[in-house]
Amino acid sequence: MDPVEMRLVWQAPSRWRGVGDRTVPRRPVRVLLHAGCARQEHEFLGRLLQGGCGALAVFDGALAVKDLPAPTLEGQAVVLAPWLPAFWGGGPLPDLKPWRKRGIAAGVLLCLGPSAEPFDQVNRGIDEAKEAGAAFVLPSPLSLPPEDRHRVYDRLAGEGGDEKLENLLFHTDLGQLATELEREASRACRRVGLPEGLPGPATSITPRGTFAAGAQLLLWARRLDLLDGVSSAGWQLRRAAQALLASRRDPQALVAEDNLRVIPGFNPWVEAFARSVWAGSGEPFDEVLARWVAH
Repeated sequence: MDPVEMRLVWQAPSRWRGVGDRTVPRRPVRVLLHAGCARQEHEFLGRLLQGGCGALAVFDGALAVKDLPAPTLEGQAVVLAPWLPAFWGGGPLPDLKPWRKRGIAAGVLLCLGPSAEPFDQVNRGIDEAKEAGAAFVLPSPLSLPPEDRHRVYDRLAGEGGDEKLENLLFHTDLGQLATELEREASRACRRVGLPEGLPGPATSITPRGTFAAGAQLLLWARRLDLLDGVSSAGWQLRRAAQALLASRRDPQALVAEDNLRVIPGFNPWVEAFARSVWAGSGEPFDEVLARWVAH
């Protein structure tokens, strides 16, 4: 008998989370939750934060400041408000300023996708984020499976069809368009003075500075991949970022001590890039940034 050819499958018994199953993990974790879940699980979320866990709440529904328990650590809780073009059903951003008084970083998830005048839409989204009081912006491609594109086309094209809309939704290189829109978002963020990237959530074992520094390296690793393809050095940044997060060391203290090389993966080029990207200027980051924001 060959178990592989017989296609034997062992079905593990399903384990449902019961009402009494509210144990806070001993090892702090980061949780992502939607607005409705934040409201419903307010008490348990408070216990998670008290236990040193971090929370990233997506502002995709009604969510008041009081619905999210007050964090006990700097950068422990982060709120992310999605922004979509009106073409995809987006509405106005909520006021994010009150979250600062609660000690919670609030930013905008800028969803990038095809639409009429897409570059103008991206600039409009950044301007709206600035007006809403966002502390940061995170540009991200919008996931658009064919069924969603067909649904939008059927709604907007009518019975007679729309060749221009059809070309936009079905004959456009969506990956390349998303890259160009993300580069435009970076130019717009620099224009209005909004930082890019995710500043948290931190946990009791991974400080905010460590998470934010690692996230910056991961962001630019991806952008190097988009710029340089298979010859990209992004894998070096990615490896160093993962090692930094695993070490839980304070990167600014390591920089001050000239000790970044104790973290695996921080070879001379990665160390120079990390120092310059965390400082906001310097080589080799300036060269990569110039290529990224170039028209």
